[in-house]
Amino acid sequence: MTNKNKKSAGAEHMSCTRQCLGLDVSKDKLDACFSKLCADQSVKIQGTREFSNTPQGWNAVASWANRFRKDAAIPFVVVLEATGVYHEGVAYHLKGSGFSVSVTLPNKSKNYARSLNVKTKTDRADAQVLARMGLERKMDVWQGPSGTLRTLKRLTRERDALLEHKTAVSNQLHATCHEHRAERQIIQRRQQHIAFLNAQIKAVETQIEQVLDGDAELRQRIENVCTIKGVGTLSAVCVVAEANGFDLIENKSQLVGYAGYDVVDRQSGTSVRGKTRISKKGNSHIRKALHFPALTASRHEPKLKNLYERVGARNPKVRMVGAVAVQRKLLVLIYTLYKTNKPFDSQYEEKKKAA
Repeated sequence: MTNKNKKSAGAEHMSCTRQCLGLDVSKDKLDACFSKLCADQSVKIQGTREFSNTPQGWNAVASWANRFRKDAAIPFVVVLEATGVYHEGVAYHLKGSGFSVSVTLPNKSKNYARSLNVKTKTDRADAQVLARMGLERKMDVWQGPSGTLRTLKRLTRERDALLEHKTAVSNQLHATCHEHRAERQIIQRRQQHIAFLNAQIKAVETQIEQVLDGDAELRQRIENVCTIKGVGTLSAVCVVAEANGFDLIENKSQLVGYAGYDVVDRQSGTSVRGKTRISKKGNSHIRKALHFPALTASRHEPKLKNLYERVGARNPKVRMVGAVAVQRKLLVLIYTLYKTNKPFDSQYEEKKKAA
């Protein structure tokens, strides 16, 4: 290599101050974008490629990224969105391979894309946005949920699926029992099926209790959450596990968006004004887990009852709006009590003002 080429290569090397691999994750594939931040603060895309979301694809992603990493001393991070469970495999694999991984909430990356005025919505474009986000923003290193929380998430989802199955079979049994000259054997089989599902649900609930007994700190935090009237152990465990112990949550606004309780307004000019509603783009398991606790809390917790009635009075034709407002408030309370590891105090705000 001539001196001129050496100087050119050295200048190119020195111009790179940060590197980032952005991954847009879907069920079957990964769209990757490797970018670097130059000394003049410009962003240069070094490569884009599509991989399968499989163990073989994860290995290929790691090998492909290492081709661009000229110097291990240059800061490097992999950024991807939390997309249900589809991101977990590649995230754990890359973390185990020695990569610095950052998992961000979808609404956080969406807001960043909006700040760039990005209007193109494709998987490749999303990967480029994530790569640039990792270069320009300080990203927290993802540690991943504990094994206990992963187990609890699987168990609460299994229980939910069993309850849905039981409801379906119970409806079938009810219909069969009211048929003309119902078949006794069909009724018996469905009764046996329901008994089997009840045993399965009980077994799952027992395992959840055993898992909690194996983690004293988590058990204490869950018990503090359950001091809110209407919130039981299973509801609290579901919310905490689905939010991965609120590991990625930095504030209440992110939490509300993660669960899909963020409010969407539809307005255009002065003549068009649609109804406000929640986005429902977040974690549906959390919203489902808070449905019945919110109804109970709206009857037995004075402040939440007042909230329910106040919001309901503004929307008399849709009383469920008040219940949703209580769900949202419950979620924030669970988050606060879990993080502070303190029991619920209905007079907390009054005591704070008095102090």
